[in-house]
Amino acid sequence: MYINTKHLQILHLIKNNSNFNLNDISEILNMSPQHVKLHLKDIYEEILERNISSIKVDEMLKNISNFKNAKKILRKSQQFTKNQKIFYILFFLSKFKNINFSNISKELDLTTRNLNNYKDTINNILKVYSLKLYISSQGIRLLGSNFNLKRLNYFLFFKFLIEKDYLPYKFRKDILDNLNIKSFSKLKKDICSFLTLLNSHHSMHQQATLLAFFLTFKGNIKEKTINEISFDKCLKYKPSHWKIDFFYEILCFLKNSSFKYIKTEFLYLLFNIIDTFTYSKVCFTNSIDKDIKSIQNIFSQYLGDHILDNSIFFPAANPWIYYCKIKQLFFIDDFSLINLNLEHIPNSNVLNMTKKIREIIPSFNIFEGLFLWFILSKNEISEDINIFVFKNIERNIVPIIINEIYKKHSIKITKSFNSKEINEYLKNNRVDNIVTVENIKIYHKNVTVKNLYFPVPNYRKL
Repeated sequence: MYINTKHLQILHLIKNNSNFNLNDISEILNMSPQHVKLHLKDIYEEILERNISSIKVDEMLKNISNFKNAKKILRKSQQFTKNQKIFYILFFLSKFKNINFSNISKELDLTTRNLNNYKDTINNILKVYSLKLYISSQGIRLLGSNFNLKRLNYFLFFKFLIEKDYLPYKFRKDILDNLNIKSFSKLKKDICSFLTLLNSHHSMHQQATLLAFFLTFKGNIKEKTINEISFDKCLKYKPSHWKIDFFYEILCFLKNSSFKYIKTEFLYLLFNIIDTFTYSKVCFTNSIDKDIKSIQNIFSQYLGDHILDNSIFFPAANPWIYYCKIKQLFFIDDFSLINLNLEHIPNSNVLNMTKKIREIIPSFNIFEGLFLWFILSKNEISEDINIFVFKNIERNIVPIIINEIYKKHSIKITKSFNSKEINEYLKNNRVDNIVTVENIKIYHKNVTVKNLYFPVPNYRKL
């Protein structure tokens, strides 16, 4: 049975969300229902060691969800996908410049013909780094500068850290065996402290970025590192838009952390990363993508007109749009969302919004949708006075609905009124937004009416 990463992702999703049906899995993983069904059949036959001719999908899902040690069984049968073979080859080429073909052909079930079929995909990645692939009877080589090899290695390390939980055992072992970290626990603490200093999100992606940077650009005992250079000499690396106090604060931290071993010549690359985390880089305050206005309009449909303010939207969205482009270039299989309890995601506003954005940027998934939804929801004007208006709803459940609105839309509602009471209240009180979940006609020139979906509990398609 051919078991790959996708089977493990589907299994993980089912185990974490036992009520999901075929369509739920299809929508969340952006796969056709038929494709999902074939993967479910593979999983079912592999863990139960039997062929199936006819079994209902719901029964398959239930049995898979309840089966113990399913992940362990699938792991034993997991094989490399085409993209993982390319990834494996490129990773070790970027690190060692050449690979003996006979050493990896059996391990990856790879032939010379396969490799030639992969050349176009590999060259599309390499041209970004001004590198070239050279294949001969002696093996496979990468031609290009050491710096460009390091840049490629950095992004491949990042890809590995994002995907590692679903990669074949051999892949993970071979890369981890090549790591040289004296104190991994200290490095992890330093990365967390660094993100705290930057007042950043501590997301898995940010931690992976800093770890990949450290693994790629740390120097050896013969090379000049941050630890050895004076503050004054470091000034030439200071980004022009940074305040001097902020620069010294960052440099002081670096010199007293694991990052003191980073080669000095690569300081500017680390500062670029800091800019992406703090949204201060120039390219992240303006549009970096021709499609971003369309995405901005989609977000505004769900979160409100404040999203149309470029100073709010671009700094938050552009780093994630950039990340989606990186995912597309390196075929990054990022399913961070599978670790979340997604029981209520089917048919939600955020899923519908994500599907619209995916038509513009195919690599945009629910994780980006959820993350940006919350980041941008924070920008709901805190001084706004929002009130809830209802007509046919029982008054005793209004507080529950208001709470659901806050959880789903981050809109804080201060008071609630029956529609018959609202006109009198508006005469003597300031109101910025009226929120309702019913088709109530409310007209007031100075008040915005937000008509939201009724928060149906545990809503599912039939």
